[in-house]
Amino acid sequence: MSFIETPGPVMVPELAKRGLRQRLRVHTDAYPRSIWALSAAVLTVWTGRGMVLPFLVIYFSQIAGIRASVVGAVIAGSGLAGIAFVLIVAGQIDKRGGRPVLLATLSMISLATLLIAWANSTPAFLAVSLLLYCASQSYWPSIDTVVTSLADAGKVIPAMALIRVAMAVGIGLGGLLGGIMVAGGGLSEYRLLFGASAALIALGAVIVWRVVPSVPLQTTSDSGAQGTWGDVLADRTFLYGMLVLFALVLGFTQLNMSVPPFLRAEAGIGEGRIGALFFMNTILIVLTQVPIAARVDRGNVGRLLSVASLIWGAAFLAMIATPGFAAAAIFVFLAFTGGELIFMPITAIIAVRLAPLHLRGRYFSLLSITWGGSWAIATLTAGIALDLSRPVLLWPVMAAFMVVGAVAAWRLRSIERLTPPVIAQTGTADG
Repeated sequence: MSFIETPGPVMVPELAKRGLRQRLRVHTDAYPRSIWALSAAVLTVWTGRGMVLPFLVIYFSQIAGIRASVVGAVIAGSGLAGIAFVLIVAGQIDKRGGRPVLLATLSMISLATLLIAWANSTPAFLAVSLLLYCASQSYWPSIDTVVTSLADAGKVIPAMALIRVAMAVGIGLGGLLGGIMVAGGGLSEYRLLFGASAALIALGAVIVWRVVPSVPLQTTSDSGAQGTWGDVLADRTFLYGMLVLFALVLGFTQLNMSVPPFLRAEAGIGEGRIGALFFMNTILIVLTQVPIAARVDRGNVGRLLSVASLIWGAAFLAMIATPGFAAAAIFVFLAFTGGELIFMPITAIIAVRLAPLHLRGRYFSLLSITWGGSWAIATLTAGIALDLSRPVLLWPVMAAFMVVGAVAAWRLRSIERLTPPVIAQTGTADG
């Protein structure tokens, strides 16, 4: 008979539960409650936005009957108008903090999304697009500034990755739900879709209003001077980084703007399957974005951006095969996801490492302007390409452009200000 007591069968599950609770506590304690609350708001907002993003061009060009080239031109013009709008808003973010601006932009996005359902003419489409894209441009610098005000200085990039995961879950879940809601449907189904999307975006704004605190960042330099746009434009390293991102966003934009309508019209893939592909993209981001972001944060920005660009180039080449081999769309989305997992953390890293605290609103705004301007041009060219007799020609052109982007990104690899702090201290780097 042994005098050594061993845990009975009832104790083993209890120990496992304790271990699970401890592991969960480690993850939840890594960020303040305000970051988790903001993540919940972002999840809600992007579930709403994700319901409509893959189907906007389809709706206007194939349901509302507006030519794809006109749709592209209107979205491009609205994006450029949004750039002018965010130039004004940026100073308010630096002065008042990101939360008030975030609340205003979410309210505008919700209203614009609701109105899309009745924008069946070109003038109405233009008016709604102006409201939507002005608000959308202001969303990014405001929420980035909110994150930097809530997270500890050493955890800004991981916190942004967490927000990114919440956004990705929302986009994927929303894309899946949206595809189900409008699969094989017409105008009435799309109107229901836009109404549900607007309601979720409004709910996200309520969460920010009621739960997320306002914590303004430093508003002046150490000498007490107010920041100006001149200070930002004098930062040549940041401007070059934005030029590189501008080129790469031209590629990233195609996943939402030109890939879905091309797959529907040329490859015969319906909205339901397109939504499922976006959901696959979401699952991969949810499972891998936070650890990959941590790895990217320790890596070489220039090298990693070049890799992401070349991966997207391969995805564009695979798009050529989709009309005759629809299964190639799976590889396309996998490749886009791989490049996206590398690319998205770097967009935040460049702004966070280069921006002084009192200028983060303007730095993040210029990042948003870069996205908006690139998105506008990409949408315009995609709309024109989709109206061509051979829209497949868009893909080899984009693949070649991604090679150019990879070469431009390679120059960032030796810039000291973009080196991770730990690497700067030890003199070693990985990635």
